[in-house]
Amino acid sequence: MKEKISDIIYDAILKDIVSGVYTPRDFISEAQIAAKYGVSKAPVKEAMHILASEGFLVSYPKRGYMINIYTGEEMNKIQEVRRVLEELAVRKAIASATDEELNALRFYHEESELQYRPGETVNTKFHMGIARLAHNDFLEEALYPLLIKASVYNITGKPDTENFDRIVDAMLSRDAESAVQRLIEDISLT
Repeated sequence: MKEKISDIIYDAILKDIVSGVYTPRDFISEAQIAAKYGVSKAPVKEAMHILASEGFLVSYPKRGYMINIYTGEEMNKIQEVRRVLEELAVRKAIASATDEELNALRFYHEESELQYRPGETVNTKFHMGIARLAHNDFLEEALYPLLIKASVYNITGKPDTENFDRIVDAMLSRDAESAVQRLIEDISLT
């Protein structure tokens, strides 16, 4: 099945938001995006409405959209939910993943540009990798927007790949408590 233009535009805008093409003070207009991608305004409008409904953009009628900026308190709430979901993911992955699957989480030691979803950073890719090993599509679906919001807020900063190694090592040892503790250290609060 052919991908809808609005889905392609959604992915492109989200990637631009996460990568910093648009700053929190920039107005983003439907006409601007339509011109940038050479499409009509209808799929752009649809994509931007979805991004606004998901909390990535704020709509300003007759002016455009701006990136939604979360307060420190809101971000802490997002991170609290992440901790719960990711603890579940770690425990399930430890119970079901093979050593080879767990070792594959060390992708960041390679020069890989592969992305799981638009705008995904190394940090997001690592955490989504753990979630995928839990083999629960609903967990992945719930976690992904929280990771992207943390990326937009730039709470993730530069990934701590040494801590990623410690998380993977604990998971390979099937030491859930140590892996969860390392994970909690990795998911910072503001």
